[in-house]
Amino acid sequence: MKIRCFQLLTAAHLLIGLFLFTATNGLAQSSGRKFSFGVKVGANFSQLNNLSFSTPRLTANGLPVMSGGQVVYDFFQQNDARTTGIVGGLFARFGNRLYLQPELLVSAKGGKFDVIRQGLATQSVDVKLTTVDLLLLIGVRLGPLRLNAGPMASLTVSESGNLKATVQQYTNQPISKTAKQAVFGYQAGGGITLGGLQLDLRYEGNLSDLSSVGIQTPNNDTRFSTKASLWQLTVGFGF
Repeated sequence: MKIRCFQLLTAAHLLIGLFLFTATNGLAQSSGRKFSFGVKVGANFSQLNNLSFSTPRLTANGLPVMSGGQVVYDFFQQNDARTTGIVGGLFARFGNRLYLQPELLVSAKGGKFDVIRQGLATQSVDVKLTTVDLLLLIGVRLGPLRLNAGPMASLTVSESGNLKATVQQYTNQPISKTAKQAVFGYQAGGGITLGGLQLDLRYEGNLSDLSSVGIQTPNNDTRFSTKASLWQLTVGFGF
């Protein structure tokens, strides 16, 4: 885990360094250099991805549930339904035709997954997370249109009890010990500027797992790990 986190941090630093180098050279060559900042608010339409595995159902003592001499298995699978959440925060923009745009956002995101239980009704679990997102975008203006993309680091500050309650049934690992480490991802999209009004539509994806919790399996090697993706629609006001 330490090696993986180090690799993620190193990759993020290199990526951010590349964007800074590119942006610095582009800004130095662009005429009419300017600076602006503003606030933005909007909605996320998110879902969970890459979630599909089976695990034994456990008793309160952490032992597998048996039926007819066989271990009873439950199945986790992703649900394609999207979850709507609010996003808002601050942005700054450095440059003219080619620009650098850092952002600090508070974002509600998540998704749904299903737990299919042998002999029991299927349970649909709604996962809701609140994250603080730090973005560093590089973009280009084409008249009133803007295109931008860049890396993102997210820190989970709260999560719904639904996820904890569901996963707790299948693991001996205390959920309270689950590390809320930074999740790395990216955003890419476009927007339009109408005076001080900023309209943006972007796609967001995760490069690292949104959540990772140890799950009891025959080989003890499965983790509840999933990535999230979303579409983000925002309106902003620049100054």
